[in-house]
Amino acid sequence: MTEAVFLDSGIFIAFLNRHDQWHTQAVALFSLARPRWSTSYLVIGEAYSWFLHRYGEEAARSFRAFVDKLDGLKIHDVTAEHHRQVGRMLDRLRGAKVSYVDASSLCLLERHKIRKVWSTDFHLSLTGAEVAPRRS
Repeated sequence: MTEAVFLDSGIFIAFLNRHDQWHTQAVALFSLARPRWSTSYLVIGEAYSWFLHRYGEEAARSFRAFVDKLDGLKIHDVTAEHHRQVGRMLDRLRGAKVSYVDASSLCLLERHKIRKVWSTDFHLSLTGAEVAPRRS
C-alpha cells in the first residue's frame, strides 16, 4: 500500500506557478510514485482564491482542472463536528498564528493518521507531520 500524503494549497501554487520559490521542489514531488493523495475542500477553496485574486479567473479555472485530473485524490469534506474540532485545535495552538484552514488540515491529519504533508507552510508540522519540501 502506498503512503498517504496530504496536499496543502502551497504545494498546488508552487507546482502551477513557475515563478514560485518552491516550484522545482513541487515538480519533483509530483513526479514521484503516486502516493494516496488527499486534501480538503477548504484547501481547494484557499488555493482557488489565491489564483483568482493574483492571476485571474482563467488561472483559477486551470487550478480547478488540475485538481480534477489528480487521479485518486480524496477530498475531505467539512462538517459541523469538524468545525468544532477546528475550534479546539485553534485553542490548543493559541499563539502559533494558525489559520482556520491550517487548523482544519491539522485536524484531518490527526483523524486520518496522515503523517506526510506536501506544503510550503511550516504550520502543518505543528502536530508532528513531516512536511516536504523541507526548508533549507
